[in-house]
Amino acid sequence: MPSFLAMTKEELRGQELDILLITGDAYVDHPSWGIAVIGRILQDVGYTVGIIAQPDWTKKEAFTVLGRPRLFVGITSGNMDSMVNRFTASRHLRNSDAYSPNGEMGNRPDRATIPYTAMAKQAFKGVPIVLGGIEASLRRLVHYDFWQDKMRRSILLDCKADILVYGMGETQILEIAKRLNRGQNIKACRDIPGVCYALGAKDDPPEGSIELPSFEACVAEPKAFAALTVESYRQANPHCGVTMIQAHGGRWIVQNPPAAPLTTKELDAVHELPYQYKAHPSYRAPIPALQSIAGSISVNRGCSGGCSFCALTTHQGKDVTSRSEASVLKEVKAMAQRPGFNGVISDIGGPTANMYHMNCKSEAANKVCRRVSCLHPTRCKHYGTDHKPFISLLRKVRGMKGIRKVFVNSGIRYDLASLDDEFVEELAKHHVQGHMSVAPEHASSRALSFMKKPEAKHFTNFVERFKKATSDANKKQFLVPYFICAHPGTGPEETIDLALYMKENDLRPRQVQTFMPTPGTISTAMYVAEMDPYSKQKLFVAKGWRERSRQRALLFYWKREEWPYVREALISWGRSDLIGKEPHHLVPPGKAYGAWTRRAPDTTLSMGMKVERASRQEEQEENWEAIVLNSSTTAVAESTPKRSRKRSRNRRRKGGVS
Repeated sequence: MPSFLAMTKEELRGQELDILLITGDAYVDHPSWGIAVIGRILQDVGYTVGIIAQPDWTKKEAFTVLGRPRLFVGITSGNMDSMVNRFTASRHLRNSDAYSPNGEMGNRPDRATIPYTAMAKQAFKGVPIVLGGIEASLRRLVHYDFWQDKMRRSILLDCKADILVYGMGETQILEIAKRLNRGQNIKACRDIPGVCYALGAKDDPPEGSIELPSFEACVAEPKAFAALTVESYRQANPHCGVTMIQAHGGRWIVQNPPAAPLTTKELDAVHELPYQYKAHPSYRAPIPALQSIAGSISVNRGCSGGCSFCALTTHQGKDVTSRSEASVLKEVKAMAQRPGFNGVISDIGGPTANMYHMNCKSEAANKVCRRVSCLHPTRCKHYGTDHKPFISLLRKVRGMKGIRKVFVNSGIRYDLASLDDEFVEELAKHHVQGHMSVAPEHASSRALSFMKKPEAKHFTNFVERFKKATSDANKKQFLVPYFICAHPGTGPEETIDLALYMKENDLRPRQVQTFMPTPGTISTAMYVAEMDPYSKQKLFVAKGWRERSRQRALLFYWKREEWPYVREALISWGRSDLIGKEPHHLVPPGKAYGAWTRRAPDTTLSMGMKVERASRQEEQEENWEAIVLNSSTTAVAESTPKRSRKRSRNRRRKGGVS
């Protein structure tokens, strides 16, 4: 068997190409790359698979280098939504692309799935086109596009593709390949769970389907879009979800119920395929995203947290699937034998590391569950929170031959960690690589409730426990808290609450994520409708650079260069009482002006429009400033992360025809 999936005719070795996969990422043969996973599982059952990575979307010849595929063309934008990959939360152009050689920008188009599909249809007339990956998965129905500030119709209609695989996609793609290989038409695949398809104008939608608000209704009334989002999440349980239909003019988009999550045995099999754990040898420059996860091991997928701003529930699913201990230890053993391995496992985790083997303990309850989160507003009584499997795994891994250190750099759910008698201490003593990531997101109870996050007291309690555990271990370690500004429901009052909380607790994180309304999340529905889609409560929503930059400035109240912006925000919000020289004040007196007035923008053209480039400061804010924890003081020290939080989350959302 060839070591890599074929990228050239020579690598095909005269074999007929069965399936062609096209991706917006550089090809890295690693289980963290969805394109590698899909290619490997298809290869494992006997298909000849080729990959075209980052083709020139303006030239048909770039799509035909491997010849015409026998069964279908699978298309993905890559591990990230191409617009999130290209633009910051301020709609500024990024200066690097972690999934391209040397981090170079410009190797993929905006909304990459659409131009890739258009060129593939020209190149291979009559060959079925199958969409997948995070971009297609989250844009399968009507969705809000932050970069154009408008509602867009299903990506299926923009692409004119035959079928769309949503979610992680392994079971769907294998079934599609099997049916097409038997000689069936692509329309025969329309009953597969976890797929979407478009009906013609004369076709009737499936009986018994739930009709969602139409494209036209969502454009006309934001509340209709909020209702669509709520119903989509209600039907996200593969055990009780039903088919949904949505009208787009005279056509229907049909979404089948979700595919069942993989079992532990199936997930083990996916991770035990013959990946090379490196970039294809045709690349002469490093792939930054690969460098950031080198030495890491993924042990679970899915997330039960259901945070409003995160799309994991609708892509990976709420049910957490974990690998077996034996499978993980097998990968560790193989990693230890790789040339150049230094004995350090940089991360052992997943979307939420300490959800390893956590799931619903009631099969009957899970079959009818409609909750978005197993943990909010209160933890479900059926949800298991046992940390012993993860503790056992960590102990066995760090005791293996050739392993010097084992770190947990994936996010930790601190409210769950606090439920266990020994996990925090075990973590602090053995598995913190100088800093540990936690995500309190905010301090205001009102803001946290809209985010579906635990109250700040849980974070405060966790900090104290971690501080003691660090002291007992005689270590100097860092806690890295993440905060979000400008989330729907977060107004001046909530922002000031957070700034005062940070001052009171001496928190100075340099990483503050400005909320970005990406497709498929509850928070995006809040942003569009300016209300809570469940309670119908009207919300304050920060829209436009002025209000969003004010909130951001408050969270950097301690930086001298931000003081004028903080003063302007406080004065505009009627809180000049927080300007002064006393300990309770946020900033001293001085000049006040908004951030939007101070910089001549560096602009370029994108999508035919003049777009501002991200400043060095904006990108440097993705650095972490962490809290040093020792026995008596809380100091501050800065370190540079291996990956930004937003990109880390997106990287964990692999799958589909990625």
